[in-house]
Amino acid sequence: MNWLVFSLIALGLWGAWGFLSKVATQQLPPQAVYLLAICGHVVVAAYLWLGGGLTLPGHLWGIAAALAAGICMAFGLLCFFKALAAGAATVVVPLTALYPLVTVILSWALLRESLSPRHLAGIALALLAGWLLSK
Repeated sequence: MNWLVFSLIALGLWGAWGFLSKVATQQLPPQAVYLLAICGHVVVAAYLWLGGGLTLPGHLWGIAAALAAGICMAFGLLCFFKALAAGAATVVVPLTALYPLVTVILSWALLRESLSPRHLAGIALALLAGWLLSK
């Protein structure tokens, strides 16, 4: 499968994830939702490790970045569940879905990736969408 198919599958799964997360936080405290969600991660990780024959290459910076990414995701997920427990999914999910803007800014500033006028227009529209959805 190509990148577009995987992107669309991720889009659908993440959409369902946002909805199911709101349902879960209506029934359980955010910390419980977080722990149960992590169990889902463990299932997929076990499949990749055991079923997929995954081996880790010895690239220290890559391993460190992956672990740091996991820590960021874990704390972000906990904050997401806390936000969902207190706020409306119609506001929390779209607002937190603006996270790629942070990636774009960090990639531009630290990795020296380029930003075209089209990219800048997309950033501006995403910020406008976030503002409109939060009202």
